[in-house]
Amino acid sequence: MNSDMKIYRAVAIFSDIRNEEISDHEKAVAIYRVMNRPEKQLQQVKKTAVLEVIRWLWQRCFRRKEERS
Repeated sequence: MNSDMKIYRAVAIFSDIRNEEISDHEKAVAIYRVMNRPEKQLQQVKKTAVLEVIRWLWQRCFRRKEERS
């Protein structure tokens, strides 16, 4: 995935993944850019941000069946 997105912008988007003003395409590029950094450089990303990104991706990839009472 080629992108001119700078890593500082990617980290900012990654850390604010629920922001509706950012397009899904930009979010996808940001996730790609951040997750393809060397592991040592991922220390600038908070664990809570990573979990939020996983939740955000999960909602787009899977459908949950509503539980019946």
